[in-house]
Amino acid sequence: MVESKDKIHVLFDTDTDGYIVGWQQEFYDGKAWQTPFDTTNAVEVTPAALDNIIIGATRYTDGQLVTDEAKREELENPVPQPTPEQQMLAALALKLAKLEAG
Repeated sequence: MVESKDKIHVLFDTDTDGYIVGWQQEFYDGKAWQTPFDTTNAVEVTPAALDNIIIGATRYTDGQLVTDEAKREELENPVPQPTPEQQMLAALALKLAKLEAG
């Protein structure tokens, strides 16, 4: 039988902006619940809430997991970055346009 709890201890790893980039969580080993990490900064969340985390777009704020929809969109649809060659061609085209304009 798999043991479950309403809320489990979780320790979030965050980036410098506070977005969750990973986590460790309490687990049931078949006999008892185990927390193989320092729980000093751990919080309690529902297992279902963990399923809704979007890495790099969700923060733990005021006791809740909050997803930044703009950040989520940015992660799902990144703006393509020009290659160095494309940047060089654009710079040359701009220089040529300025020369032709006088």
